[in-house]
Amino acid sequence: MHPHGAAPRAATRNDVARLAGVSSAVVSYVLNDGPRPVAEPTRARVLAAIAELGYRPNAAARALRLRRTGTLALLVPDIGNPFFAELAKAVQTAAFGRGYAVTYGDTEYDPERERAQLAALAERQPDGILVIGGTPGLLAPLLEAGLPVVTLDRSGAPGSPADAPEVPSVGIDDEAAARAGIRHLQQHGHERIALIAGPHDSPAARARRRAWTELVAPAIGAGALDALVATAEYRREGGYRAALELLDRGGAPSAVFVSADVQAIGALRAFAERGVRVPHELAVLSFDGTSEAEFTSPPLSVIHQPLDAIAEAALGLLLDGATPGHVVVPHRLLARASCGPHHG
Repeated sequence: MHPHGAAPRAATRNDVARLAGVSSAVVSYVLNDGPRPVAEPTRARVLAAIAELGYRPNAAARALRLRRTGTLALLVPDIGNPFFAELAKAVQTAAFGRGYAVTYGDTEYDPERERAQLAALAERQPDGILVIGGTPGLLAPLLEAGLPVVTLDRSGAPGSPADAPEVPSVGIDDEAAARAGIRHLQQHGHERIALIAGPHDSPAARARRRAWTELVAPAIGAGALDALVATAEYRREGGYRAALELLDRGGAPSAVFVSADVQAIGALRAFAERGVRVPHELAVLSFDGTSEAEFTSPPLSVIHQPLDAIAEAALGLLLDGATPGHVVVPHRLLARASCGPHHG
């Protein structure tokens, strides 16, 4: 009889070891199926002792031993950007379907903040880390700690490396997708197509700019390109300022290709304030295909990135042991009112 009606003491791993006549390390090997092999007769004695004592491993301690916590970490550059917010939601939904919770970190496009957050994540030892975009060269500490890492929204064609060859990555082929959008504008009869570009340090922005240069230069001459491009951060304010810059130059574009929906939303405000009617005086096509792009006035034609497919592919690389490398998911062009009726 236990004093004062106290509950009986729960069996411990040492109790199991004593009953089975083995060390507590051998009990651990049986429970965790390694790292050292255990002879079948010994395993049977340990399992019998576990059953007799009703031993239940502590879930938290076992998670630490197995290095499995049921959590994933996701690092985003700007959760206020609708594209990153929607991609984060897609990752969370896909992870939940696999029994994982997701914790978030926001780098605010600051490499030092990103470095600090990655270091903090490595200490917490989540089951895996997903990094949207990311600064090249900062993932080495995670790899050294043995943490599974996948980068998302990485630019490239099939076989392109991400941060390093050993870091799996997922994204669309940005150059091919941008070419599809610019050709769509050209099919509408536009030759002087301006570009609101993303930041110079963004690989995706550089890929989209290369596609624009490749297709627009032959129509207007390479010397005329500089007057038709304005570079901005991936924010509404950036798109707004870049649109005003293009209008103030007077380069007379008839269409604008915008590197991100979030920039295009700011650009539409600038055009409206200046009395430039879209699409009657200026066609607009943007990149990403966020839900916000459907509700602008007019609705934006977009290059659509399949966020659910990106999230599933990333988790497949992270959790399922899929072959490392760069996974390319297909994009789609969604034509809406911002390009006007086709007349090319």
